[in-house]
Parts: sequence; structure tokens; C-alpha cells
Amino acid sequence: MNHEFGAELRRRRVHAEISLNEMARRLNFSKGYLSKIENGRQPPTEQLARLADAELRANGELAALVQRAGPDPPNGDSPVDFAHPNRREVLAFGSSLFLPLGINEADAETAAEDPQTRLYYRDQFAQLRKRGQQSAPGLVLRTIAVEYCTLVELAEAAPYPSSRASFEILAARYAEYAGWMAQEAGDNQSSMAWTRQSAKLAESAGDQALAAYALVREAELAMYARDAARTISLAQQAQQHPGADPRVLALAAHREAQGHAMLNNSRDCRAALDRAETLLANGVPDGPGGSPLGSTTVADLNLAVSGWCTFDLGRPKQAAELLERALARTAPTARRARAMFGARLALAYEATSDLDRMCEVASQVIAIAQPIGSATARTELRRLTRAMARRHNYRPAKQLHVEITAALFGFPVS
Repeated sequence: MNHEFGAELRRRRVHAEISLNEMARRLNFSKGYLSKIENGRQPPTEQLARLADAELRANGELAALVQRAGPDPPNGDSPVDFAHPNRREVLAFGSSLFLPLGINEADAETAAEDPQTRLYYRDQFAQLRKRGQQSAPGLVLRTIAVEYCTLVELAEAAPYPSSRASFEILAARYAEYAGWMAQEAGDNQSSMAWTRQSAKLAESAGDQALAAYALVREAELAMYARDAARTISLAQQAQQHPGADPRVLALAAHREAQGHAMLNNSRDCRAALDRAETLLANGVPDGPGGSPLGSTTVADLNLAVSGWCTFDLGRPKQAAELLERALARTAPTARRARAMFGARLALAYEATSDLDRMCEVASQVIAIAQPIGSATARTELRRLTRAMARRHNYRPAKQLHVEITAALFGFPVS
């Protein structure tokens, strides 16, 4: 594989009439390192492959030679089948959390018919989403899990189908957000379980939009696992789901764009981003349970995702410009979003050799990410430490490497 990539890199470079010195300058890698790559004596990094692919306009063919095979999809590429849940199964899911279930039946029925109960849980959900931007995910998950179990029992006690469906939808929203917090805690298995439980409840309550959004969340999990093919497949399934509303279609298009970017497929990535931008142009409607689906803390979500994709397409300078603009429009209180996109911004600056700005941004990310325990930000910071290995002569990068390593393992940074 090393020899195949190196030979193809050299062939395309010579065909483009670019010297080895010039290529090294454009990619911000040493001439000696590139020479070893071309001769098959050094394995290429994914970052180098993307940068070279973009520079030589290889349309993803060069980067594909070093694409790591993603994990086999647990259910293949067939559409995900969300069966209507048995109510005992729903309660059993809550019981498996080892939480005390068992509200007095008469009290549960009375509460289920009180409109103020539903309003309370809607307001509580909005507060939990805000708290999730500021607190460690494990702390938020505890509250979500207890409230979820209560909502399931209220749905079970509700004497009328309409009130039962209302509580099921609320429970589905809590489960969907629990999936996100579990992902941020680094527990992807629990994240998948919560996400699929959300889809089951949504299906039971007749809310197809939330069921479609569960596919978007699964696509996101596949994206962070660097499984481009599964990311695209799930995102496309979400867009074909009969219940997908414009908001869900836009979020699914974002995941599809990110999958195409991982494959260096610029054309399809751009088409998906354009679709998302058009769909989001009409504002953010309320979703099931009264709050919009997906992130609402990033002021210009399409701009942020475009920056994310542009980096994967091997255009770090343009990516840095887009991400800087997106973060400038994002409130300081949106700490989780700022950590996630800020870490990718630091990666972009490393790739452009703007090491001073890289250190500045990365230090900000560490300060934000450490107290909130963001697994997604830590994933990007790990990529940054690998990329920084070639910066051993830059003293501030050595200190930054120590700080990132400490942050990744949960040690305090002095």
C-alpha cells in the first residue's frame, strides 16, 4: 500500500510539473519526508494524503489509497428497521438503568392528565440542553435517565391515547439527548442504545420526524468512527424516510456531506451542503416535544459544517477561514460546540503551519473541553497530537503536546 500510494503521488506530481521541493513547500512537509513517501519507505498519513489529493486535484483517488477501512455495519447497509416497542420492553429499558421505578398508579394517572406536567417536562428538557453545553455529560445523563423513566411511567398511566403519545414523544426526546450525552462521555454503545430507544418511542407515538432523526444520529456516530460509507448510507436513509421534515433533511444532508468529505468527494459533498443551506434558510422550526432537533447553539451551522468538511477535503486554509467565522458567531456559553469546532480549527492551523495560532486555539479548546468532558473534542485533539509529531523543533508545540496529553487523560493542566 505504501509503495502504491508513493508511486501514484510521484506520477501525479511529475505530470503536474511540480518539483519535490515545491510540493514539500505547498504541503508544509519536509522534502526528505516526501521523498521517503514516494519511494515507499515511509507510510503516508491520512492528512498528507488529503492535502496532496487536493493540491494535485486527484478527486479523491489519491486519498482513497490510504483510506482506512471502517468497521462493518452491525446491520449491513439495509435500511434500519425500527419495530414498534412492547410497553413492557420500554419499562424494562428503564429498569435496566437500575433506577427506582414505581410511582403510585393513582398519582401517575393524575399527573398524566395535568397539562402543567407536560409543560414542566418540556421546560426541564430545554434546561437540560443548556446544562449539557456547560457540564460534564455524566452529570447531565443522571438527570436525563431519571426523568426519562418518569415520563415512561406517566405515558403508561395516561388513560387517553393523546396524552400517552405526548409523554412518549417527550420521553423519546429525552432518550435522544441521552444518546448525545453518552456519546460525549465516550460511550458509543450506550449512545446507540439510547438513540434506538428514542426511535422506538417516536414510532410508537406516531412521530416520524424524530424516528427519521435517529438515523441522523446513527450517521453521526458512524462519522466519528471514521466509517464514511456507513455515514453516507445512514444519512441517505434519513433523507428517504417518509417522516423527515426540512430540519431533519438538512441535518441528514450535513452528515452525508461529512461522509463524502472523508472520501474526498468534493462534488457530492458540496451538493449536500447546498441542499442543507437551502433547507435551513427558512429558520429552525420547533421539533417533537417543543424544541428544535439537532444543534441550536451554533449560529450558522452550515458554515461550521462546511469548515469541517473543507478540512477533510484537504483545504486547511479555507477551512480555517470558515471555522473562524462560524465560531465568531457562536456564543461563549455554547462550550461544547466551541470545543468541538475549535479543535478542528486548531488542526486546520497546524496543516497551514500557522503554529502560533494553532497553539492559541488549542489552548482555548483544552480550557473549554476539560471541565465539560467532551469526547468529540478529545477525538480531534488526539488527531492534533499525531499531526504535531512533525513539529518537534517548535518549542511551544512541545508544551502544547504535554497539555493536550494531560487533558486527554483528565489530569489538571498547570
